Amino acid sequence: MKYKSIILIIFLISLFSLSQVHAKTNDLTLLGKIIYLDAGHGGIDAGATTGKNLEKDLNLEITQKLATKLGEKGAIIYLTRDGDYDLADNQYSRKRSDLSNRARLINESNCDLYLSIHLNSSTDPSWRGIQVFYNKINPKNKEIATIMTDAFKTMTSTIKEVKEDNNYYMYKQITVPGILIEAGFISNSSDLYLLKQNKYQNKLAQIITKGVENYFQK
Repeated sequence: MKYKSIILIIFLISLFSLSQVHAKTNDLTLLGKIIYLDAGHGGIDAGATTGKNLEKDLNLEITQKLATKLGEKGAIIYLTRDGDYDLADNQYSRKRSDLSNRARLINESNCDLYLSIHLNSSTDPSWRGIQVFYNKINPKNKEIATIMTDAFKTMTSTIKEVKEDNNYYMYKQITVPGILIEAGFISNSSDLYLLKQNKYQNKLAQIITKGVENYFQK
Protein backbone atom coordinates (compact mmCIF):
# COMPACT_ATOMS: atom_id res chain seq x y z
CA MET A 1 0.00 0.00 0.00
CA LYS A 2 2.91 2.28 0.89
CA TYR A 3 4.53 1.78 -2.52
CA LYS A 4 1.24 2.34 -4.32
CA SER A 5 0.89 5.67 -2.52
CA ILE A 6 4.41 6.69 -3.53
CA ILE A 7 3.73 5.72 -7.16
CA LEU A 8 0.47 7.71 -7.09
CA ILE A 9 2.28 10.78 -5.72
CA ILE A 10 4.99 10.49 -8.40
CA PHE A 11 2.31 10.14 -11.08
CA LEU A 12 0.46 13.22 -9.85
CA ILE A 13 3.67 15.27 -9.73
CA SER A 14 4.54 14.18 -13.27
CA LEU A 15 1.04 15.02 -14.47
CA PHE A 16 1.25 18.46 -12.88
CA SER A 17 4.68 19.10 -14.42
CA LEU A 18 3.47 18.08 -17.87
CA SER A 19 0.47 20.37 -17.60
CA GLN A 20 2.77 23.24 -16.61
CA VAL A 21 5.04 22.57 -19.59
CA HIS A 22 2.01 22.36 -21.88
CA ALA A 23 0.67 25.66 -20.55
CA LYS A 24 4.04 27.36 -21.12
CA THR A 25 4.24 25.90 -24.63
CA ASN A 26 0.79 27.28 -25.41
CA ASP A 27 2.05 30.74 -24.44
CA LEU A 28 4.83 30.53 -27.04
CA THR A 29 2.55 31.45 -29.92
CA LEU A 30 5.41 33.03 -31.89
CA LEU A 31 7.99 30.32 -31.23
CA GLY A 32 10.75 30.46 -33.84
CA LYS A 33 9.31 33.42 -35.76
CA ILE A 34 12.01 35.91 -36.72
CA ILE A 35 10.85 39.51 -36.29
CA TYR A 36 12.94 42.57 -37.10
CA LEU A 37 12.04 45.73 -35.18
CA ASP A 38 13.05 49.12 -36.48
CA ALA A 39 12.97 52.10 -34.11
CA GLY A 40 12.84 55.07 -36.44
CA HIS A 41 15.50 57.82 -36.45
CA GLY A 42 18.32 57.99 -33.88
CA GLY A 43 21.59 59.81 -33.29
CA ILE A 44 21.70 63.24 -34.89
CA ASP A 45 18.35 62.47 -36.54
CA ALA A 46 15.82 63.27 -33.83
CA GLY A 47 12.78 62.79 -36.04
CA ALA A 48 9.73 64.90 -35.20
CA THR A 49 9.98 67.03 -32.07
CA THR A 50 7.68 68.87 -29.69
CA GLY A 51 9.57 70.95 -27.16
CA LYS A 52 12.14 68.66 -25.53
CA ASN A 53 10.25 65.55 -26.64
CA LEU A 54 12.09 63.73 -29.42
CA GLU A 55 10.52 61.12 -31.67
CA LYS A 56 13.72 59.04 -31.74
CA ASP A 57 13.57 58.50 -27.96
CA LEU A 58 9.90 57.51 -27.83
CA ASN A 59 10.32 55.22 -30.84
CA LEU A 60 13.11 53.37 -29.05
CA GLU A 61 11.22 53.09 -25.76
CA ILE A 62 8.18 51.59 -27.49
CA THR A 63 10.34 49.28 -29.62
CA GLN A 64 12.24 47.94 -26.62
CA LYS A 65 9.01 47.13 -24.80
CA LEU A 66 7.68 45.50 -27.95
CA ALA A 67 10.84 43.39 -28.22
CA THR A 68 10.24 42.12 -24.69
CA LYS A 69 6.58 41.24 -25.35
CA LEU A 70 7.34 39.43 -28.61
CA GLY A 71 10.29 37.63 -27.03
CA GLU A 72 8.02 36.35 -24.25
CA LYS A 73 5.92 34.73 -26.97
CA GLY A 74 8.95 32.86 -28.30
CA ALA A 75 9.87 35.14 -31.20
CA ILE A 76 13.50 35.70 -32.25
CA ILE A 77 13.99 39.46 -32.19
CA TYR A 78 16.44 41.64 -34.10
CA LEU A 79 16.70 45.42 -33.71
CA THR A 80 18.03 47.88 -36.27
CA ARG A 81 19.15 49.92 -33.27
CA ASP A 82 19.16 49.43 -29.51
CA GLY A 83 20.51 52.85 -28.57
CA ASP A 84 20.68 56.48 -29.66
CA TYR A 85 22.42 56.22 -33.01
CA ASP A 86 21.62 55.92 -36.69
CA LEU A 87 23.00 53.43 -39.23
CA ALA A 88 24.57 55.88 -41.68
CA ASP A 89 28.00 55.11 -43.13
CA ASN A 90 28.04 57.98 -45.61
CA GLN A 91 28.26 61.51 -44.21
CA TYR A 92 27.37 63.18 -47.53
CA SER A 93 23.97 61.50 -47.83
CA ARG A 94 23.52 60.52 -44.22
CA LYS A 95 19.74 60.06 -44.18
CA ARG A 96 19.61 57.93 -47.32
CA SER A 97 22.58 55.87 -46.08
CA ASP A 98 20.83 55.26 -42.76
CA LEU A 99 17.60 54.12 -44.43
CA SER A 100 19.42 51.93 -46.96
CA ASN A 101 21.33 50.15 -44.23
CA ARG A 102 18.16 49.51 -42.24
CA ALA A 103 16.49 48.04 -45.32
CA ARG A 104 19.56 45.93 -46.11
CA LEU A 105 19.72 44.46 -42.61
CA ILE A 106 16.03 43.57 -42.66
CA ASN A 107 16.24 41.97 -46.11
CA GLU A 108 19.39 40.00 -45.33
CA SER A 109 17.82 38.56 -42.19
CA ASN A 110 15.09 36.90 -44.28
CA CYS A 111 12.83 37.53 -41.30
CA ASP A 112 9.20 36.47 -41.14
CA LEU A 113 8.08 40.02 -40.38
CA TYR A 114 9.41 43.51 -39.82
CA LEU A 115 7.75 46.29 -37.85
CA SER A 116 8.96 49.87 -38.16
CA ILE A 117 7.94 52.13 -35.26
CA HIS A 118 7.54 55.88 -35.81
CA LEU A 119 5.49 58.83 -34.58
CA ASN A 120 3.49 61.17 -36.75
CA SER A 121 3.53 64.96 -36.72
CA SER A 122 1.38 67.73 -38.18
CA THR A 123 1.25 71.50 -38.25
CA ASP A 124 -2.36 71.06 -37.11
CA PRO A 125 -2.10 70.12 -33.40
CA SER A 126 -5.64 68.67 -33.40
CA TRP A 127 -4.57 65.70 -35.54
CA ARG A 128 -4.10 62.58 -33.45
CA GLY A 129 -4.31 58.79 -33.54
CA ILE A 130 -2.50 55.67 -34.68
CA GLN A 131 -2.14 54.69 -38.34
CA VAL A 132 -0.61 51.71 -40.11
CA PHE A 133 1.07 52.12 -43.51
CA TYR A 134 2.14 49.48 -45.99
CA ASN A 135 4.01 49.27 -49.29
CA LYS A 136 2.61 46.95 -51.96
CA ILE A 137 6.10 45.57 -52.79
CA ASN A 138 5.13 42.45 -50.83
CA PRO A 139 1.58 41.07 -51.34
CA LYS A 140 1.34 40.17 -47.63
CA ASN A 141 1.84 43.74 -46.45
CA LYS A 142 -1.75 44.91 -46.88
CA GLU A 143 -3.06 41.91 -44.97
CA ILE A 144 -0.61 42.52 -42.11
CA ALA A 145 -1.59 46.21 -41.99
CA THR A 146 -5.30 45.36 -41.90
CA ILE A 147 -4.90 42.77 -39.14
CA MET A 148 -2.77 45.17 -37.09
CA THR A 149 -5.29 47.98 -37.52
CA ASP A 150 -8.08 45.68 -36.35
CA ALA A 151 -6.02 44.89 -33.24
CA PHE A 152 -5.57 48.61 -32.54
CA LYS A 153 -9.33 49.14 -32.85
CA THR A 154 -9.75 47.08 -29.67
CA MET A 155 -7.52 49.58 -27.87
CA THR A 156 -8.47 53.04 -29.10
CA SER A 157 -11.11 54.96 -31.01
CA THR A 158 -8.49 57.23 -32.60
CA ILE A 159 -7.13 54.56 -34.94
CA LYS A 160 -7.07 55.69 -38.56
CA GLU A 161 -7.74 53.39 -41.51
CA VAL A 162 -4.92 51.49 -43.21
CA LYS A 163 -3.05 53.49 -45.84
CA GLU A 164 -0.99 52.33 -48.80
CA ASP A 165 2.09 54.46 -49.43
CA ASN A 166 4.69 53.40 -51.96
CA ASN A 167 6.79 56.56 -51.81
CA TYR A 168 8.79 56.02 -48.62
CA TYR A 169 12.40 55.43 -49.66
CA MET A 170 13.16 52.76 -47.07
CA TYR A 171 10.03 50.63 -47.37
CA LYS A 172 10.09 50.33 -51.12
CA GLN A 173 13.46 48.57 -50.74
CA ILE A 174 12.27 45.97 -48.21
CA THR A 175 11.04 42.78 -49.83
CA VAL A 176 10.17 40.74 -46.71
CA PRO A 177 6.69 41.21 -45.20
CA GLY A 178 6.16 44.13 -42.87
CA ILE A 179 4.55 47.46 -42.04
CA LEU A 180 5.15 50.95 -40.72
CA ILE A 181 3.30 51.83 -37.51
CA GLU A 182 2.82 55.52 -36.74
CA ALA A 183 2.01 55.11 -33.05
CA GLY A 184 0.53 58.58 -32.53
CA PHE A 185 1.08 62.29 -33.18
CA ILE A 186 3.91 63.82 -31.20
CA SER A 187 2.43 67.20 -32.22
CA ASN A 188 -0.85 66.46 -30.39
CA SER A 189 -0.82 67.11 -26.64
CA SER A 190 -3.15 64.20 -25.81
CA ASP A 191 -1.21 61.69 -27.89
CA LEU A 192 2.11 62.98 -26.57
CA TYR A 193 0.98 62.69 -22.96
CA LEU A 194 0.03 59.04 -23.51
CA LEU A 195 3.12 58.18 -25.55
CA LYS A 196 5.38 59.30 -22.70
CA GLN A 197 3.69 56.98 -20.18
CA ASN A 198 5.28 53.58 -19.50
CA LYS A 199 1.84 52.07 -18.98
CA TYR A 200 0.66 53.26 -22.39
CA GLN A 201 3.87 52.17 -24.10
CA ASN A 202 3.38 48.70 -22.63
CA LYS A 203 -0.23 48.71 -23.81
CA LEU A 204 0.91 49.60 -27.32
CA ALA A 205 3.47 46.78 -27.23
CA GLN A 206 0.82 44.35 -26.00
CA ILE A 207 -1.64 45.26 -28.76
CA ILE A 208 1.02 45.09 -31.48
CA THR A 209 2.06 41.68 -30.17
CA LYS A 210 -1.57 40.56 -30.35
CA GLY A 211 -1.75 41.80 -33.94
CA VAL A 212 1.37 39.80 -34.78
CA GLU A 213 -0.14 36.70 -33.18
CA ASN A 214 -3.35 37.19 -35.14
CA TYR A 215 -1.40 37.41 -38.38
CA PHE A 216 0.59 34.22 -37.82
CA GLN A 217 -2.44 32.33 -36.49
CA LYS A 218 -4.79 33.22 -39.33
